[in-house]
Amino acid sequence: MAQKILPRPEQVRAARSLLGWSQQDLASKAGVAVSTVADFERGQRSPVQNNALAIQRTLETAGVQFTETGVSHGFHWTFMTERGMSDLIITFTPEAVEPVVDFASIFGEVEPPKVAISKIHCATPELRSKVTDFVDRHGAKLPHLHRLNKMLADMNDGEFFLLLPTPPSSTAEQYQYERALHQLNHPQKQPLDEHLQLFGLLLEKYDLHNPRTDKRFDIGNARTDDRTCRFCGRTKETGAKFKKEAHAIPASLGNKHLKLCDECDECNGHFGTEIEPTLVELLNVQRVFLGIESRGTSPVIKFPGGQLFRDKKHDNLMVMASRNISEDASGVLRARLDSGKLIVPQNFYRALSKIALSVIPEEELAALKKTIRWVRYGESPSGPLPKIAAAVVMLPPDPSAQITLYVRKESSKTLPHVVCEFRLGCYLYVYALPFSERDDGDLIGFFEQPEFQETFRHYALVPSWNQQDYSGNKEIQVIQNITLRPSNAPDRNPSP
Repeated sequence: MAQKILPRPEQVRAARSLLGWSQQDLASKAGVAVSTVADFERGQRSPVQNNALAIQRTLETAGVQFTETGVSHGFHWTFMTERGMSDLIITFTPEAVEPVVDFASIFGEVEPPKVAISKIHCATPELRSKVTDFVDRHGAKLPHLHRLNKMLADMNDGEFFLLLPTPPSSTAEQYQYERALHQLNHPQKQPLDEHLQLFGLLLEKYDLHNPRTDKRFDIGNARTDDRTCRFCGRTKETGAKFKKEAHAIPASLGNKHLKLCDECDECNGHFGTEIEPTLVELLNVQRVFLGIESRGTSPVIKFPGGQLFRDKKHDNLMVMASRNISEDASGVLRARLDSGKLIVPQNFYRALSKIALSVIPEEELAALKKTIRWVRYGESPSGPLPKIAAAVVMLPPDPSAQITLYVRKESSKTLPHVVCEFRLGCYLYVYALPFSERDDGDLIGFFEQPEFQETFRHYALVPSWNQQDYSGNKEIQVIQNITLRPSNAPDRNPSP
């Protein structure tokens, strides 16, 4: 997430000029005193934070875009369909407002000097025709408008979608929009009361962050000169280099598109050689089982007595070759893979936490300084870490690992500041980011706390959880075994 650009006095004056507002107009709309606006524009004093934010929000709502070099005028719309959300930004000057007026004539009403956009729309042949004409006229200067045609082409006739003037400000607000959209498109179904009962308390207490991995998405500052490494705090001026692509989730876990701009080359190299190999090593069997590719190559696990791999020449079947395979009377096959590589258990937790720190909103990092030091340098208070809860859940397959963060809104004595949900196919891992300044205590046993179980009700739907301790910071050797059961054989010892 790029850092918010706060307006400078000259930018506020320029923004008013673009809008044709007086100081009285801006003060009235922002709910501040005229003297606050006047003194700020003269550079005599800076407003208190609440007033500065009110001025900024008022101007941005009116279509002003603040940049490093000045201001531009335009609008930022958010399209919401049942497939997800997409943003469209159109900027213009007072002399070139035609694209916005044309856009508003399709999705709203134009009564000069006012432009009004409706929130609820329906994909119809008539709407598609209007949008195609609009894109044909303005697409040469605004190429990103072509996404409008694609969005509508992907929708069914009669399907509703929402056009929002600002993105949802919280997960709870987004959920309310999603429920309304679902009701519009599925009027024959009952309201989603069960979903609200299941997630209502969670959305009251937490904001949800679930970055997409199916298309290119860069987290952080696009300009190299503006980057500050999330993990060592260095910038280009202090010697950091940002020449390599840093994956927010390791590429070996299927991630092609989710990148972190604010990770320097040195930290990237450290994580790739010292921390992430443990995560990949402990998930190797799952990678082969799921067929998750890394840079177009399927994983192959080699061990002293054989190997495990996917055979692309034979319908991508999983092949297990071992000198130590046994079968019992019920047809259950067991294969011993022998000793794997030496690993440090704590590095598994650190690697999962590094993924969470890569995608968490930038404003949360200030409370996670100890967490960052632990992930990057291994610095941590003494004592055990909270356990990681693991389970096997029959979720839809995905070519990449997924990360979902729940970030607590208010203070709490028992609920973790950040709860993380890492998924690799059907394998689910739930953990808390340790050492946050917004947490009371060490979070040991947080998963069994009544308040946690009441808030995260959906985890109760999982048949069984296996809580695993990754506190160890000494090298150990892992021996992995595989058990294959016929469909009619009882599963006496289920484990992820």
